[in-house]
Amino acid sequence: MTLAHPAPMAIDVPEPGAYTIRLRGHLDRLTGARLLRLVDARLQLARHGHAATRHVLIDVADVDSIGPGALAALTHAQHAADRSGVTLDLVGAGALAGRLGTVDRQALARFRSFPTVAAALAGLEAEGC
Repeated sequence: MTLAHPAPMAIDVPEPGAYTIRLRGHLDRLTGARLLRLVDARLQLARHGHAATRHVLIDVADVDSIGPGALAALTHAQHAADRSGVTLDLVGAGALAGRLGTVDRQALARFRSFPTVAAALAGLEAEGC
């Protein structure tokens, strides 16, 4: 079976307790739904003790455009992480913001963001997270 719209995503565990989802290309409602499923699955694994997870990082540096509903998916993912006691932050949102309109830029600004995954991990460690 072939997906009509392959998910432009990659998953990485850069260090114990951190889970990174890298997004590429156009972030739309469908990709946002897939992102939510990945975050939910990771949070379920963490709740059941199968995957230590303190941080979820969503790397949007390679996203070139955002469609309707995509930012809502990021917001839902953040709420799910908050309920589980896991931080959810963006990586590369500064680069993405320059390619967005005012409304999307303002919505993106509600998220804490780091320039790189390494900077995110260092910043979270410095905060004691």
